[in-house]
This record gives sequence, structure tokens and C-alpha cells, in this order.
Amino acid sequence: MPVSVTSVRGASPLRAEALVDGEPVWLEVDADAEADVELPMDAIVAAFLIPAMRLGAPLVLDGPLSEKLRSHLPYVAEIVRAWWGWSGGLPIEPADTPAPSGGLLAPRLRRSALLFSGGVDSFFSLLRGPLAPDALVFVDGFDIPLDDVARRDHAYREVRCVADAAGLRTMRVTTNLRNHSLFASASWEQTHGGALASIGHALRGEISHLMISSTPSFREIAPSWGSHLRLDTLWSSEHLGVLYVGATHRRPEKLVAIADEPIVRQHLRVCWEHRRPGVNCGVCEKCLRTQLLLLEHDQLRHFRTFDLSTAALVDALQALPLVRNEVTLALSYRSLDSTRLPRAVADALKALIDRSGAEHEQRRRASRLGGRLRSRVARLVSAPW
Repeated sequence: MPVSVTSVRGASPLRAEALVDGEPVWLEVDADAEADVELPMDAIVAAFLIPAMRLGAPLVLDGPLSEKLRSHLPYVAEIVRAWWGWSGGLPIEPADTPAPSGGLLAPRLRRSALLFSGGVDSFFSLLRGPLAPDALVFVDGFDIPLDDVARRDHAYREVRCVADAAGLRTMRVTTNLRNHSLFASASWEQTHGGALASIGHALRGEISHLMISSTPSFREIAPSWGSHLRLDTLWSSEHLGVLYVGATHRRPEKLVAIADEPIVRQHLRVCWEHRRPGVNCGVCEKCLRTQLLLLEHDQLRHFRTFDLSTAALVDALQALPLVRNEVTLALSYRSLDSTRLPRAVADALKALIDRSGAEHEQRRRASRLGGRLRSRVARLVSAPW
């Protein structure tokens, strides 16, 4: 069935709302904003098109899209269908939507903003990226849940410190998008690029360009990832240019490139699992790989946001069952020079790599066996009797 989208007047100029499939989605900005926040149809489509395609349902809008974004959507749909096989239709606009007028549709550069979490990718974009931003945008409700108020406030204070040191504005955005039933019906790994772009469209009264930091580099970009070189710029409109930045380097290369920056040493936040209090829990897989790389380059002792002793780091490596992502295992663990690590850490690292590699090989064997069994069953079913 089609998914209806209805604009709702926000309770204040700093809050915008809409009903998507009858369920409210809202977004608020902090009181420092210079323009009213919006939830234009461009923002709704960027956030909800991929989940709607997964359900095979078109979005029925109560307002028109921008011309440029409308022209990009067939390409977005082609990519999504190729990657995930979803066949939902494109958004349906009101019957009185103006016909395209053509002409210049590129937004003029007025003010740029960088989505900033305090992680390696966003720090690299800030310090080594192609365009210096005018503002940093921090989003509450994406990687830190809305109900974790203390951690959200702490993370935002860190971002404010970074912005103040760099002489930039900050914009704090709070949204319930990840809690919306339709949006949550698809994986965050598939939807996060559109979600990030939707924040830019909501802020288009303040900014003309939004920078999204790459995760993989140009050398390792693989399909089926929601924030992607092929997808992110397609969320642009004549009001907002979406830029995909930082893909010149792999993430380990990014970290090494910025590890001697005092601002990074003071405020780096990579953790999303939050297994312990603090900016970084230190014991989750992402925290561990970050610390190992810093330790290899003799930089870990300078980072105030990590506080594990060598013994605690060894314990955390031994407690980690395996590295589930084989690409991460290859690029972030196997590539480490263990001779530059303390012996106990090197031994724990080798054990982790060995058990992870064995588990991945076992899964491949099971997959091959399952494929052979399915092939034999298919031949038996199709054989004449």
C-alpha cells in the first residue's frame, strides 16, 4: 500500500514535523539557529525512500520535490534495485506540481556544514578535507539514542570544544527519525546516507552545502552501503548540495594522518556500543582496533579519551569473540605490525586474528556445502520420474 506523507506545523520555528504513514517524525535545532528549521519533501524522501522501496510502497507526498532531486531519483532507484532487489515505486507528488523549468539548478555556495560525530572520518574531513566548513552539525538520536541524555549532552560538549577551537559554529539537531517504524524497518547500514542528507535539507535555510564523511576509500568502495560515493550526491537539490568527502584515504590511514593533532587527541570519539561510561568504552571492537593502531604508532598514550592499561587492553582482546567483518579483519588487524606492539598485546592480537579467520573459513565451508546441497535438491526435484 502507498505510504502517505503529510506536513505538520511545528510547535515552534525550531521544530519541524510530518506524519509518515500516520506516524510522526520530528526534528529540532538548538536555539542558536538563524533560520527556521524545515521538513521539506526533499528531507522526507531522502530519509524514507529506501525503507519505502524495501516495502514495495511509493511515498505519496502532500507537496512537491525540488526539480534537481526529482531528476536524481530514478538513478537512486536503479542503484537500490541493483543492490538489494527492492522494487518500490518513486514518490507520487500532488497533481498540481509545477512542471520542471530547467536552467541553473546547482546551489550557490553560501555556507557549508560538516556532519560531525567526533570520529575518525569526521575529524579527517574537518582537518584534511577539500572544503573547510563554516559549521559543525551534531545529530542527537542517530548513533546515541534519544533516551541516553547524559551521553548525548557529553558528546555535544566535546563537539562544541572542537568547534570553538576551530572557530566554527555548531548546530545541534535532535530527531526521532531512527525510532520511526517505517524508517527502522530497513537496516541503518542501508538507510544512513539518506538520513544524513535529510538533516541537510532540514537546515537548507542555514546552509547551502552539506558534507558527509566517507567510510570506505575510493580504493575499497563496495556496494550495498547506505552512505556511498554513488548515492550521497544524488540526494542534492537546487537548495542543497550534498558532498561526499574524505574518500582519498582508508580509515586507518586517516587516523594515522591526524593522530598528532592536539584537538583529535583531546576529543576523538569512535565508540557506538557504549559498554562502559565515558566518551569511548575502550572494550568494544571499534574501540579496540582504534587503540591498536594508535599503539602501533606510539600515539595511544597521548589520547585522553582512551584509558585502558596494557593489561586491560589484553583482557579486552581476549574477551572479544571474533572480528565479524572480514574486510575490517584484513585492513585493521592483519595489517598491523605486531613487532611494534607490547608482546602481551601482540599475542592477544594474533589469537584474535586466528580465531576470527577460523570462524570465517568455517562459515565459507558451510555456505559452500549448503550451496551444493541446494543444487542437488534442485536437480532431484526437476528430474523426471
